[in-house]
Amino acid sequence: MGTPSLTALALATIALVGGFYTLRARAPSDTRRPPGPRGVPLLGNLLQVPAKHLATYFRQLCEEYGGLVSINLAGFRLMLIGDMALAKELLEKRSIKFSSRPVAPYSLLYDPEQQNWPVLPTGQTHFIGRKLSAGVMAGVRAGETELLQQFDALLCANRLLDGKNWFHELERTSASMVMSAGFGLHCPTGEEPDLKEVLGSIADLVLLSTPSGSIINALPFLDNIPGPWSKPWRAPAAAFRKREDAVYEKLFTRAISGEAAGMNTWASVFASEDKPEGDQRRLLNPYAVAAIETTASTLQSFVLACILFPGWIARAQAELDAVVGPDRIPVFKDRPHLPCVEAVLRETLRWRPALRFGLPHQATSDDVVEYQGKEYFIPKGTIVFAVTWALEHDKSKYENSDEFRPERFLDDKGQLKPGYETSAFGFGRRVCAGQPFADRSLWINIATMLWSFNIRKSSGFKYGCGDASFSGELSNPPLEFPAVFEARSAHHAEVIRQEWADCEKDLNVLLPQHKK
Repeated sequence: MGTPSLTALALATIALVGGFYTLRARAPSDTRRPPGPRGVPLLGNLLQVPAKHLATYFRQLCEEYGGLVSINLAGFRLMLIGDMALAKELLEKRSIKFSSRPVAPYSLLYDPEQQNWPVLPTGQTHFIGRKLSAGVMAGVRAGETELLQQFDALLCANRLLDGKNWFHELERTSASMVMSAGFGLHCPTGEEPDLKEVLGSIADLVLLSTPSGSIINALPFLDNIPGPWSKPWRAPAAAFRKREDAVYEKLFTRAISGEAAGMNTWASVFASEDKPEGDQRRLLNPYAVAAIETTASTLQSFVLACILFPGWIARAQAELDAVVGPDRIPVFKDRPHLPCVEAVLRETLRWRPALRFGLPHQATSDDVVEYQGKEYFIPKGTIVFAVTWALEHDKSKYENSDEFRPERFLDDKGQLKPGYETSAFGFGRRVCAGQPFADRSLWINIATMLWSFNIRKSSGFKYGCGDASFSGELSNPPLEFPAVFEARSAHHAEVIRQEWADCEKDLNVLLPQHKK
């Protein structure tokens, strides 16, 4: 489920595309630009940008130059934000100006209907996508998917007891939760043909979106040159569009008129014509792209934290023993009574956020921001990154920020500290649309694993928490590493087995259709 690496050229593409597709305002004087590293003529800082682990480079710049940094990529300026208050000021309070997105040129070919709305510039399609997403996530907040998510977390625990590859099992669980809620397709093995087709489509989409996927991602003007010569990038784009349409049409047929027709799936909501927007099924496709790998990556990072920083585990398990007891696994109704487990989730999101440099915002008009007593000009078209890796490791806010310490979110009485904020899901109008579902998926799996297992390193474990242990790609999951999942006791193992034998497994019951 990996994704191709972003390269230095990728950032140049984002910047240059912003320049091509946005009318640039007058160039401000250098004294009104935020500070940043010196570059070379013409290329600016382009040659300084690493091929992988871009977030680490961004974080270093924020630590060196402050919470607002400017970098020059071949003549175009990117703004990096490494200060939470500033990120909220620009991306939330001024969201009307900073909620658009730059668009990679190739996406205009493989996605001519512009259905991948989370990465679209501000417009009607993005508005409809967010509106429909808010509707299905309201159901998630009301508990409509909780039985399903508890079911898959229990299945995961059973498969881990059976010795399944834990790394891939967390990927399967993440995918199954999304595919079940989205399309009524449960994936108990991870080998389901429909799931493999979706994952293959996701991999193709990410590959085609990178600079190495097509020359016009780096040189977009080529597609606009008239003449009889061939434009070879168009045929692969059309083939991908046809392939992806077939994959999702099969899933929608299953959800709307096939096996899952009686279930309360997201597909049934998006495809329903009984709403002002009509049938908008095409706007559901991005959920699989966004949700599967980021959830899996976060759970895998949680396991790495258990191994590298085990000192907190006893406290979390003692809380689970006191609230849940030894005779059943955790369920969502326990969540308000488990502040330490909640702190573990918060620390997991902080310690290794799935998208470490965030997704780019684009300014739709000129603006001026005051930061640390100085005013800085942000011209229309500027690409703005709220660097999650810097925000969540702000040394002025988090002591020993590279260590995994859930207790940093608890007060002296063991209760959650007020005022929690995170950048892990983005900001403002571009906050992750599926955040409520992702949050619940992460919590129930973390709580279940902590209740069920002692997680420890196995022989040959030589991993740390630095960049060398992570892929350095878009979602930056840890590289696969050995881990032992040992049941906390024979009784815990027996409870897991018995609960799985007794639990409801029919998706028609787990996702009941709304009453008319």
